[in-house]
Amino acid sequence: MPEKCPDIPDEIWEQIISKFDQDRFLVPLSMLSRRFLSLTNQAKQTLSISDPTARLLPRLLRRFPNLKHISLSDFHGDPDSILLLIAQFRFPLESLDLSNLKRLPVEGIRGLPVSSLRSIKSLKLRCLSVLSDWDLGFIAQWMPNLEELDLSEPKDDYRGDADDMAASVITDDGVESLASKLSSLRRIRLSGNYLISDKSLDSLPEKCDKLEEIVVDKCNFVTQDGISNVLRKCVNLKSVSFLGMDIIAPDISDSLACARNVSVLDFSYMRVSDGLLFAIVKACLPLKKFTLFHCENFTFSGILALLRTYQSLEYLALEGVYFLNDRSMIDLSKFLRNANTVKLNFCSRLSDSTFFTLVKNCPSMNSLEMEKTNLGKQEFAVNNVSNPRLRALNLASNKTLTNECLDQIAAACPNIQVLDVSNCLAISRKGVGDILRKCNELRHLQISGCGQVKNLGVNVDVPKLEVLRASGSGLTDEGMAMVGKRCEGLMYLDVTCCNSITSRGVLEVVGSCSKLREINLNFCRITDKSIVPRMVLTAKSLRKIVTPRGLVCTEDEKNFFWEHGCYVCEG
Repeated sequence: MPEKCPDIPDEIWEQIISKFDQDRFLVPLSMLSRRFLSLTNQAKQTLSISDPTARLLPRLLRRFPNLKHISLSDFHGDPDSILLLIAQFRFPLESLDLSNLKRLPVEGIRGLPVSSLRSIKSLKLRCLSVLSDWDLGFIAQWMPNLEELDLSEPKDDYRGDADDMAASVITDDGVESLASKLSSLRRIRLSGNYLISDKSLDSLPEKCDKLEEIVVDKCNFVTQDGISNVLRKCVNLKSVSFLGMDIIAPDISDSLACARNVSVLDFSYMRVSDGLLFAIVKACLPLKKFTLFHCENFTFSGILALLRTYQSLEYLALEGVYFLNDRSMIDLSKFLRNANTVKLNFCSRLSDSTFFTLVKNCPSMNSLEMEKTNLGKQEFAVNNVSNPRLRALNLASNKTLTNECLDQIAAACPNIQVLDVSNCLAISRKGVGDILRKCNELRHLQISGCGQVKNLGVNVDVPKLEVLRASGSGLTDEGMAMVGKRCEGLMYLDVTCCNSITSRGVLEVVGSCSKLREINLNFCRITDKSIVPRMVLTAKSLRKIVTPRGLVCTEDEKNFFWEHGCYVCEG
């Protein structure tokens, strides 16, 4: 008889489970036994609170005692009441996301225990309707140990008197006050705060000597002088992002030479001259990530010089660079052997030749984006191409991408897990079927807008596919039946605007995919109201259904579905 394996202590299981992707593995693990249910409850650290989950919040907070990261960015109710409820459990919070709220929930924050407030290192306040200098002072007082703060893109939806409007936005005075009290601040995002100026960029380096990252996109009063000041004075600065300003190379060269630790540079919608690129070359930075997003005024010579100098780049984005062509990419690819992410979206002169050149010459690359280029055309052939490390491809909106090209891509990149070919109008079920047949690791597929894709191909099993986004595609009931039979691991399905799908096709998927958690049927031509209860009662795993527009459920019906664990909402 084989010797019985000794029982593994909970402490060891906890260490093992902590290495798992929580979103993907904790739920199936929790279903194995009572012991694993208890272990996964202890391991869960992240909770996103939305309108439906708010109903179960007391139960969830009791179930997960070690929450560290809480988000209310998808919640539309009263945030103060939610935070006051969270306060009762005294979680060791590390991050709090309050983005998209109408205002800062002052009363709720005041109600949190001091231990939780002092342990919070990251606070996100992105896209608040109103965010003011007073709010910044409050944040600095109540969360003194913040290291990351996102104040970007306030909506400025103030509806009071015009005289009081100035008191409802962020100004230099608010930033200076904040900086003076948050000595541990490492990262700050100020994009879209249109009243801040160079004065804010003067105060941040003086008061926050640990600052590593600053993002000031769409700040009209921030000039090159402010940028130069940050580069000179922030000795720990690692990441800088700018949008929509002109930088004169001779004036910033000395400042770049002082920025010895900058590893990330991001320029968007700017005039970037070759002089600036040569200044970056001369500065000899420890550069790892470089982005030019829809910039102009530079040439191939500037890019070539930069890549020749920084051959250790791990991330390169050259998006909307109109002069790049297949021949020029041969020269650039020689210096990208260490790049793991390359983005060439909106470079309309790049074809299949560039794709296969990069796959061949960039052995470290695991993610490639060539959205809205010229895939499907070929200037020259590239032979002996293979990259088993490539995991993610974004090839969306390539109108000339063909089934034959997709077949070649599948042969060259057999281990891709994420593929986006949405709005590639020339591909059909044959092209999709070929890539699914050869890429057995595929987990996320996007075919939205692909009108010729009626199904996923003949005799294709995709057991690892978890996400299928097929809005506006040509999927039919037969195609849905095939999804149900071949995609046993499917968890999310979006068939918005698929006019050929009826209740029969939907029930085929729901009845066969035992792990399906969410389905979106918005704008589908389904009028049979009985489909919703049939779905809820058939699929025990379903947690959210977005019904077709016009198919309305009563509140009593929604409550009934919710009692069965499924949130139903109209499209």
